[in-house]
Amino acid sequence: MSDAVQGKKNIYTGNSQLNALQFLIETATAQMATAIPVKVMAAYPGETTGHVDALPLVSFVAGDGQAVAPATLYHLPYSRIQGGICALIIDPIPGDIGLAVFAHADSSTVTAGTKEPQQPGSHRRHSLSDGFYIGGFLNQKPATFLELTQEKKAILTATNGITINGDITLNGKMTATGDIIGNGHSLSNHTHTGVHGETSSAH
Repeated sequence: MSDAVQGKKNIYTGNSQLNALQFLIETATAQMATAIPVKVMAAYPGETTGHVDALPLVSFVAGDGQAVAPATLYHLPYSRIQGGICALIIDPIPGDIGLAVFAHADSSTVTAGTKEPQQPGSHRRHSLSDGFYIGGFLNQKPATFLELTQEKKAILTATNGITINGDITLNGKMTATGDIIGNGHSLSNHTHTGVHGETSSAH
């Protein structure tokens, strides 16, 4: 069995100038990468930015209608929600589904820290080599999340705990269904020593 991929040309391609022109247009546009759903195969987080290797989830089709298995796209920078030095860091993991989008020109000269327009690295355009990964489509139900509701509420769910680095200012009351520990002392189960040395019951 041959591994050759059949082209799009058929017996009608040369029958007229219109058919020939249509073949040329279809051939040219078939080379233009725009966007495609992908699955993350490997992820490489970084302090400023990270990259993923991703597999397209839509196969290519040969001229005889047979599917052609897609190849993995390597080293796609992935997006973060960020403004200045403020960001939400949610790095992708293998198995995540997202969207790969492709620049209209060679963007290999644009790297972390780039501040000024750069000359394209080559003459290639709409290439699979100039992809970026945007994550968060058709994935599993999240277990750790921040939900903002139309009732003006924020619900943070993190069953293994929340760590806050910094001081907290609270404008309003705080309600806790469990104990609160401050500097090693329980709010619900602490005791007091009276003026005569007696100890109160835990409360």
